[in-house]
Amino acid sequence: MFYLAKKEYDYAIRICAYLAGSGVEANYSITELATKLLISKPFTTKIVYQLKKSNILITTRGKKGGVSLAIDPNNLTVFQVYESMGLAKTVSSCISVEGFCPLPPPCSIHQFFINHENEIINKLKQTTINNFSFSDKDIK
Repeated sequence: MFYLAKKEYDYAIRICAYLAGSGVEANYSITELATKLLISKPFTTKIVYQLKKSNILITTRGKKGGVSLAIDPNNLTVFQVYESMGLAKTVSSCISVEGFCPLPPPCSIHQFFINHENEIINKLKQTTINNFSFSDKDIK
């Protein structure tokens, strides 16, 4: 299933958008990100790990360590972030699972999901993180 409302997706976008809005030199600890972005520390750690594994974030250890973007926010798409968090590219199982739909073809429901799924995926691929960037001055 294609869950746009998953918390992980929202938080991953939030983390990347905050880092994008904080500038090229932005480097925050997990604790700072969790506090500033109102995400629990364990959840922040999990999301940062996933984004690092996909080469979207860089983490540095040590006193001056922290988390920063590995990709220019003008080149980082929302789709890339969602995909790194485990996005399944299907709105309905009838699209991807052979024989799932018991209705005879052509099924108008099936066609509806195919058409709109493609629109959503294309929009996610066209929208960059920079469109959502924000910094401390934007947080109340």
